[in-house]
Amino acid sequence: RGQWGRRRVERYSVIRALRAIDRADITLLVLDATELITAQDMHIAGYIQQAAKGVVLVVNKWDLVAGESTVEYSKYIRSRIKFMPYAPVLYTSAKFGQGIDKIMPQVCPVYQERLKRLPTAEVNRVVQQAIATHNLPRIGSKQLKILYATQAEVNPPTFVFFVNDAKLIHFSYRRFLENKLRQSFGFAGTPIRLVFKTRGEP
Repeated sequence: RGQWGRRRVERYSVIRALRAIDRADITLLVLDATELITAQDMHIAGYIQQAAKGVVLVVNKWDLVAGESTVEYSKYIRSRIKFMPYAPVLYTSAKFGQGIDKIMPQVCPVYQERLKRLPTAEVNRVVQQAIATHNLPRIGSKQLKILYATQAEVNPPTFVFFVNDAKLIHFSYRRFLENKLRQSFGFAGTPIRLVFKTRGEP
């Protein structure tokens, strides 16, 4: 009965967290420094990513982890939450108020990154440079051609690529283009959306 009750509480807390994420632009994903990253943490992180919300990872109870290196712990977090390499990591102790004053100064720049809008000429300059340094994907004799790209929206930043055939895009090339955009323009703390449209499609 006690275990069943705990599961109900955990399920309810996850539902509340997901509802809060839906209402937010920026989320704080609070991790317990004394525990390994849990399946629940991973579930919520995945939901934040899918919802394209800004995120700051907050490692709480850092006062209880004696002798641990933030560098090593950050490596561990990155190895577990591989799909959020852009998320800043803060170390806090709510009990002693340590690091709490750093949260809002980190949240505000993430929000500004979500509102960043880039000129189409700048986007295309970076995309053309990326194309020149990496083999374009192909299926059989058909090779991808990127005609041009533009930023269509902010919050979250969304880029539309007009191509000869969107079916030629695969995950690794999408990730390659995202990394090039981040290297040039930042977008720390926020997912960015890449949309590929075949020329002539509405």
